[in-house]
Amino acid sequence: MVNENFEPSDRQEALLSVLTEGRRSGDPWGYATVKRFTEETDLRKQYVNRELEGLLGAGWVEKPYRGLYKYVEDPRGDDPDV
Repeated sequence: MVNENFEPSDRQEALLSVLTEGRRSGDPWGYATVKRFTEETDLRKQYVNRELEGLLGAGWVEKPYRGLYKYVEDPRGDDPDV
C-alpha cells in the first residue's frame, strides 16, 4: 500500500525522476538498478541505497529482484494515466 503522506527528500525525488524517465515518450521506463541510479544522479551508492529504503518503506517503489527497483506510484497526483 502506498503511503500518501510520505514526503520524498530531494535525493529521493532524483531517484523517482530516474524511474519515471521515458514514460511520456513511450520508451521503456519504471525499472532501474543501483548502478543506473548512481550514474544518472551522481549520488554515491550508500546514499542511493538509503534513499531507496525510504521509498520502499513508503510503497512508492518495489524491489522485485535483488538489485532491481520498480516504480509503483506517486500519490501526489502528478502521475499520467499510463
